[in-house]
Amino acid sequence: MVENQCESNCECVETQRSSGNNNVANECCEMTNKTSSSSCCSDSPIAEAKSLLERSFFTALTEVHVEKLKKQIETEWGTTIDKAVDLTIKTVAKQWQASLSKSAANKEFYSELEKIFKTTKE
Repeated sequence: MVENQCESNCECVETQRSSGNNNVANECCEMTNKTSSSSCCSDSPIAEAKSLLERSFFTALTEVHVEKLKKQIETEWGTTIDKAVDLTIKTVAKQWQASLSKSAANKEFYSELEKIFKTTKE
């Protein structure tokens, strides 16, 4: 979803939202004539509030879409996803345990190797 929130006399840049989704928004950076220091291209609190409300509306609308999609996905694919999650947990748990065992074996190897080299130096 691409939003354009700039007036025609503003320079704009595309920025990534920080909420983790991949929505791109065009936001005003500064006036092209450099007469205003406001980052939203307006000295008017009303214009600022309008811009804030418009951005908030689209953020809320996106969140509603996400929640609706989650419910539909859960309804349609819930059982399949549950089985995939169970398999993932079991598999990763086995991999984790194997990694811990290997790590312990490596620590033991290095410890014994260190002892060998220390006794050789003396």
